[in-house]
Amino acid sequence: MFRPRLTHPARAVRASASVAITLAGALTLSACSGGGGEEEKNYTVPSTLCGISLDSKLLDAFLSGGDSISVKPSSPNGGTKRCDVVVDGDIAVRQIQAWWSNGESASTVAAGYDKMDDGQVTDDDRYLHSGTGAVGKTTASCKSSDHPDQTLYAVIQVFTPDRSDADAMKTLITAYTKALEDSGACG
Repeated sequence: MFRPRLTHPARAVRASASVAITLAGALTLSACSGGGGEEEKNYTVPSTLCGISLDSKLLDAFLSGGDSISVKPSSPNGGTKRCDVVVDGDIAVRQIQAWWSNGESASTVAAGYDKMDDGQVTDDDRYLHSGTGAVGKTTASCKSSDHPDQTLYAVIQVFTPDRSDADAMKTLITAYTKALEDSGACG
């Protein structure tokens, strides 16, 4: 007569525990190998971006790991200056200085740019920020003879995947707008 071999209960528990420990180890190893850990940055974040001084720590939260960083200025039109922060050949963050008609708000300017989804507007309607983009309006003292009926706005867009932080963006846009006001952009 055939009798099925029954496993001793203690052996079954040990085998299950062994499988669980092996699985946990494999998951830990995969997490350490880039599945969610912070990537190493083999570059120094610049403290001046296209002529605007900025605390590099404010920008760091939106940059990925990589080997190289560069800053590329451009002027797509007469009223806009763009500054792309490029990590390993990919645009990570874009900072923009743009003159808009007097009377515009941070909300209406933000509508013209990507990365502003679900943006929160400050009580004074001077700033709009989301986790991946922001707009800041310079003060009335920021004037330019080239743009007499316009106001200068600061815009930041984050293109780095998985980098979204609304609080850090609010701090960044506030500092960038202030630095822009203190720069030669306000003639």
